[in-house]
Amino acid sequence: MLRLSAIHAKPGMQLAMPVLHPKHPSTILLKAGATLEPHVIARLQQFGIDELWIAYPGLEQIAECVSQEVCMARAALTSVLAEPFDQARTGVDPQLDYRVFRRAVVDLIDRLADYPHSAFYIQEMNGCGSPMLRFATNVAYIAVLIGLKLDFYLEHQRSRLDPARARDVSPLGVGTLLRDIGYMRLDPEVIQRYLATHDESDPPWQQHTQLGFDIVRGEVDPSAAAVVLHHHQRFDGSGFPRQMTGTGLVALHGTAIHVFARIAAAAELYESLRLPLAPDDIEAPLPLPPVRVLRLMQQQPYSDWIDPVIFLGLCAVVPPYAPGSIVELSNGVRGVVVQWRPADPCRPVVREIGNLNDPDQYATGEQIDLNERRDLCVVLWQDQDVRDENFYPSETLRFDLPGIARAMINRASDLNEPPLSQAS
Repeated sequence: MLRLSAIHAKPGMQLAMPVLHPKHPSTILLKAGATLEPHVIARLQQFGIDELWIAYPGLEQIAECVSQEVCMARAALTSVLAEPFDQARTGVDPQLDYRVFRRAVVDLIDRLADYPHSAFYIQEMNGCGSPMLRFATNVAYIAVLIGLKLDFYLEHQRSRLDPARARDVSPLGVGTLLRDIGYMRLDPEVIQRYLATHDESDPPWQQHTQLGFDIVRGEVDPSAAAVVLHHHQRFDGSGFPRQMTGTGLVALHGTAIHVFARIAAAAELYESLRLPLAPDDIEAPLPLPPVRVLRLMQQQPYSDWIDPVIFLGLCAVVPPYAPGSIVELSNGVRGVVVQWRPADPCRPVVREIGNLNDPDQYATGEQIDLNERRDLCVVLWQDQDVRDENFYPSETLRFDLPGIARAMINRASDLNEPPLSQAS
């Protein structure tokens, strides 16, 4: 199977994964195994379906990276947030059942535990009815993935808690899902102004963190509420909201920011760079390739804003070239990514493929491991030029989360971190 832009779909292709209804994500529009016909392709494009998973012989190994059960759990996450979004857009004060949000997050975590090989960000939710809804659920999903990957870091940063509770990422998921709930109490003009300018220094817009915190405080776990309040804090202390101290108003910085809020901030930064939200009257831009976003996040000012351990966690769950992606190598070979290594993320394993325009000519050719063929690199990803975006491990940047975990465990008795200012 491979991931294909819907505009490149051809009659006769067969779906390898179901297509979900864009406005009702828990509803299956087309089942896996369906053969595409011209009128079906046209209808999918009208629905705003961007990508499809297409069956392709010789690429069966990719199937273990994509779980239908995980996709449905993500869709359920979208569905529970859709109703409050719809109510808010029509001026109705949303009725929030926080138990429903938590159940949806816990179910997603359970499905990820059942299918660990699919526990990374391989694609966004297709064609969600609202861009803000898509953005909210994508960020929450990425945050949960990072939290699961950084279980050792959660124990280290939440050392006052029992290890099992410290590793529990359900409050992280709930908090990240609801992090912009304060938008529901902002003037629509303030929201549209932010979407047009993305000016995070706008005081009326900044109020959404405190407004959201006031909504959820006492209703959700304190660590989830901390995400709502502090997801715009930055590791270098340049974020908000600011707090009064003996020296005046200052923002939190470093590990004084709750680790869940740091994870939410990294996930939101990734998604906002990849596909920034746009005002209602402006067409959204094309999403950036993941490799370009991850490269940007290694440059200032973004690199100063993110906890470096959490950035490595992000890189471990967001592949620059995810399995199923169509790429072209510097030697002209066109193929599909079949494997990637978080320790060297821009050197995937690629399987050469035949002519996609004719299902009768489907065939796989040579398998090329870019870790062994270092004279080659990816130059096109889904037809976008990425030849200058690749990044590789170095003395100053190593994607070695297992090594960091071992070092933290070995040094645990010697570490004396300052206490966190927020609820654990």
